Amino acid sequence: MDGELVWQNPIYNTCLIDNYDGIQDNTVGFSVQVYPNPAKDKVVIEGLETSEVQFYNALGQMVKTVRDTNEIDLSGLVEGVYLLRITDAEGRNRTTRVVVKK
Repeated sequence: MDGELVWQNPIYNTCLIDNYDGIQDNTVGFSVQVYPNPAKDKVVIEGLETSEVQFYNALGQMVKTVRDTNEIDLSGLVEGVYLLRITDAEGRNRTTRVVVKK
């Protein structure tokens, strides 16, 4: 993801992911699919049983948390890009992006 545009606020220059030196990757062998993306009413997480899923908005604020489900209702979320922090039963984490369109 080096140099990939993550999000751009019109009043700032681009926000780039530069590098991940020093961050431990605990997602080896941890493949997850989240669909549909973009999503409207719900998303489905496939590839593991989730323990917890946290939704973060573009400001980095946690706006939704669900537990023990792989099908997540998106009601209450406004249109936008969200980062999902998915935790499985063994405590492994995976982060992915979802676009919500109403």
